Amino acid sequence: MTNESSVTAAVALDSLAAVPSLVRPTPLVRESFLEAARDLRDEGWLPDFPVAEVAADFGGYVQRIRGDMQGWGVPFSTLWWIDGVTYLGTVVIRHRLTPELTRIGGHVGYHVAPRHRRQGHASAMLAAALGYCSDTLGLTQVLITCAEANTASRRVIEANGGVLENILDGECRYWIGGHPQA
Repeated sequence: MTNESSVTAAVALDSLAAVPSLVRPTPLVRESFLEAARDLRDEGWLPDFPVAEVAADFGGYVQRIRGDMQGWGVPFSTLWWIDGVTYLGTVVIRHRLTPELTRIGGHVGYHVAPRHRRQGHASAMLAAALGYCSDTLGLTQVLITCAEANTASRRVIEANGGVLENILDGECRYWIGGHPQA
């Protein structure tokens, strides 16, 4: 990546987009983020998410998310998929794998806000995340896992070039860009 394209990518991650794109978490999507958080909580996906607490200090929440860069024993990046001031979903990119992440979790995790599902956002968001993995992190092989029963996620991963290596304990393990040599 050239220095100029690195600067362009960095600016894109800090600004609002005119079309859906990955950005660093921003307080400018407060209302749509809180709506999505309530929907995710209500459907049982994030049952303990403290919506009222986050709403009371959304700017502080965004700062914590932007500053939280270590988890699962590795550095990671949290990016939001937004369109203008509309929050559409989240991508979490783990910069490297641990033995545990190699079994379940992989490099990339993502979700789309319930009101914005079945509109192509998951596929586009994963494609953008793979670009980040390659261009920003220099990853040439990316592991993505999902539950065997999650056919929608399997289709999204396969549409982005994922090749199923195997299924371990109900978890599908897909490699994009090839499997690293042992």
